[in-house]
Amino acid sequence: MHLVLAHAAGDHPLGWFYAAALCGGAALYLAGHLLFANRLRYAVHVGRLVTMAVLLAWLPAAAVLPPLVALAVLAGILAALIASETVRYADVRRALGH
Repeated sequence: MHLVLAHAAGDHPLGWFYAAALCGGAALYLAGHLLFANRLRYAVHVGRLVTMAVLLAWLPAAAVLPPLVALAVLAGILAALIASETVRYADVRRALGH
């Protein structure tokens, strides 16, 4: 994200390298979560898998957009994942007392 913000001043496109770092880094983070959950024998988190696919599909568009737009869309995609997991696991959190 630091590399993206360093280029945020201009209106020039983000470029493939930085788009891959931005979208690919977030997708890699979610892949790590999925692999860790698999290692612990938890069920597959479909929402995280779908979000990872959306981030990788978003990469070509992010490469041609200004950096702040690409970052805003990335934040929106991740916020949608957070919101869906908040709603989906509300009963579990309530049962645990959190």
